[in-house]
Amino acid sequence: MIPRAVRLTGDFVRNYMARGSRNASNSKLVAPRAVNTTKYDAHHRVLNNTYGTFADLRRELSDSKEKVAEREAVLKILATCADPQRAYLLFDDYIEKLALRRSDFGHHDWWARIQTATGKARLEEVAMLFLRSNRSLPTELIPHANFERFAAVEQSEKESGFVQELEDWLFPPHHTHLDSPRAALRIVCEPQRVTPDVNQWKLAVHFFLFRSRSGEKERFLSDLCDLRTRAAHEAELFPAEDWAVIDWLHGNWAEKVKEGETLVLAGADLLTWLAKFGQGPRLELLGTATNLTFLG
Repeated sequence: MIPRAVRLTGDFVRNYMARGSRNASNSKLVAPRAVNTTKYDAHHRVLNNTYGTFADLRRELSDSKEKVAEREAVLKILATCADPQRAYLLFDDYIEKLALRRSDFGHHDWWARIQTATGKARLEEVAMLFLRSNRSLPTELIPHANFERFAAVEQSEKESGFVQELEDWLFPPHHTHLDSPRAALRIVCEPQRVTPDVNQWKLAVHFFLFRSRSGEKERFLSDLCDLRTRAAHEAELFPAEDWAVIDWLHGNWAEKVKEGETLVLAGADLLTWLAKFGQGPRLELLGTATNLTFLG
């Protein structure tokens, strides 16, 4: 007689092991598969893992002569084809025979190099495409592969990548806003005579503020200075160059013009504005489609 406690323990162990094996079998069924793995890659990976250094020889032997001759015939037509559309279809037909697609070679601009080349150079570019994509060369492409050029191109790309990383580290690029600017500033200048009898001029400056909701409206200098003292998120609505102008106005002209008055420039103040903004498209002339340019 086996005690009841022992029988219960044995039943529990058997049920637990059966449930564990069932879960293990289910987990094997739902194991994730590599998304980018194609039939071509899987075939050559098995050859490399199984035969090691003899993988290339085994790869040549695994292809039947009929398949190799069929793909070689397509390559010969592709090498001498002058019609770009037909060459496009021939290349698709060739990689389809290898169970590949264009998307398997990445999104680089490789087709332009293949299309512009002709004859043996075109087949060399096709072989270069396989090498740069880290794929095994088919049997018919091995005679057209230029391994010295591939090594030189790879070394050049590594050097250019290193130089680009060094430049980005020394001169970090300016991060742009994800959204387009929702506000803008225009400065329109109106020339005015100081007196009717003297050929001496002053400049009345008008500020036009554009917002995506309210449109474009004329604002005074005091309004722009008040905009500068608001919440920090206002700067995110303007382009960087427009906000730099608003910041400069707040720091240099906030106390020179009363609230609600038009800014009028003359003498040294006019020379300061022309020297700062007269070299670009910032100052617009009223009633014309031209900008105010200062020649020094």
